[in-house]
Amino acid sequence: MKGWIKISDPADLERGLVRLLNRILASDNSIENAGRFANLSHAWIACRRLRLDSEEVKLLKERLDVIEKEVQTCSH
Repeated sequence: MKGWIKISDPADLERGLVRLLNRILASDNSIENAGRFANLSHAWIACRRLRLDSEEVKLLKERLDVIEKEVQTCSH
């Protein structure tokens, strides 16, 4: 299927939204699609925020794991 991408995480969704935004910008009727562009832009921002938040949570979990291991080592 041409043009289809698998969406399995926020980064995939971000790429899909960028594709759609670029298609609107490249089209001859981009002014007519201004509302659609605005909606997709808001979706992209929300997706980007989710991806950054998810990455931050992942890093915090990794740091917490290190601290927990250090505490276990010190208590033995």
